[in-house]
Amino acid sequence: MKKLFIGLLCLLLIFLSSAAVQEEDLEVPFVPTPYDVVAKMLRIAGVSKDDVVYDLGCGDGRIVIMAAEKMGARGVGVDIDPERIKESRENAIRAKVTDRVRFLQQDLFKTDISEATVVTLYLTEEVNLKVRPKLLRELKPGTRVVSNDFDMEEWEPEKTLDVTSDYESYTIYYWVVPANVTGTWEWIMPDSSVKERYILQLDQRFQTVNGIVAMDTTKMIIKDSKLLGDRLQFTIDKKVKGRIETMVFEGF
Repeated sequence: MKKLFIGLLCLLLIFLSSAAVQEEDLEVPFVPTPYDVVAKMLRIAGVSKDDVVYDLGCGDGRIVIMAAEKMGARGVGVDIDPERIKESRENAIRAKVTDRVRFLQQDLFKTDISEATVVTLYLTEEVNLKVRPKLLRELKPGTRVVSNDFDMEEWEPEKTLDVTSDYESYTIYYWVVPANVTGTWEWIMPDSSVKERYILQLDQRFQTVNGIVAMDTTKMIIKDSKLLGDRLQFTIDKKVKGRIETMVFEGF
């Protein structure tokens, strides 16, 4: 009887120790996103059957399950809490989407997210800022990122959407991962009688791009620049035969 008591006590201590570690690891409490807000998050990201949706901090799995069920997308949910992963898998079985979704009990900061075409978040402002470098480093240019209620500070969203659900207000933020275009670019204008050589020097802060175009001894500041994924567009004002002409450049 004494050995049995000691064994049970050890099991209890192991369980309590494991629970304590899990609580310390959970940086974000589980607060589910209302289903109608989930639908709007997926809609603003333009999710389709061709997408792979990663939900970081997936909770009960509702975002990737809806993406699979309603849009035909593939999905991966990531959560460090084993109870949430268990619940997500059970919900996926009920929704009959186990062939299109999977759930990983992992630290989201250690998860490989490079295959994602859409990433969804409902974390906190602090955790968003921690995960921001990972998103910019690992995701392909053009990948869409959607966050419920929390922004990314200096990384300004392409769109925001204010929504109300059950008298609660939410703000959805939408970004597109920008390509790294910093550096020097050169080209010669095609189909031109005079082979004009252009040298473009660019620097950027997220999707905000600044730069100077040099042509011979003339330098022109780029204007109206727009970087969306790997698509860059800008204009320059060029002096031609005594008049100013606006030239539009676009490239990938």
